[in-house]
Amino acid sequence: MNTLAYLQFFDGLAEKQRGSFILEKVSSKCCEPKSSGDLHTYHCNFSTEQFDFKSDGNSRKEALRQLYRKMNHFGGF
Repeated sequence: MNTLAYLQFFDGLAEKQRGSFILEKVSSKCCEPKSSGDLHTYHCNFSTEQFDFKSDGNSRKEALRQLYRKMNHFGGF
């Protein structure tokens, strides 16, 4: 999937599930390194009344792909 397809998928799913989807970019000057030492400037959050999934990445596509994998692994959607 490309970045636009991921965005459309999560937007549609959030609307269908009556939840919220947020993709945010944090300045690399402001973000704090993770325990592994990586700086992740993109953060995704998908939440509904029952579920809350979060992911991080160095690019939009990487963060979206991580979120998709977490949700797909869970199997709830």
